[in-house]
Amino acid sequence: MTVNQRWDSPGRENLLGEALEASREVWKDIQRALSDHNSDIPLEIRNNLLIVSVYAESKLEELAQSPGQEKLASLIELTRSLAMSLREWRSAA
Repeated sequence: MTVNQRWDSPGRENLLGEALEASREVWKDIQRALSDHNSDIPLEIRNNLLIVSVYAESKLEELAQSPGQEKLASLIELTRSLAMSLREWRSAA
């Protein structure tokens, strides 16, 4: 979100690179957690989240190759939506 807010600021490229790397690490961590067969997350939900994570990774790569504020905003919205859904799921569990 900081990169999006500072899109026209000097040093954006560095901020974007750092944000993309951090996001990649988060998605990799999510994938590792979802790949754990001992997880208490239902299989259907794990599979759906894995699909979302692969999609997010493709969007991260697209953003790295061709930066754009709209692409970044879309990725932020995806992440927010996923986080809200996971909170709701956890509360319901």
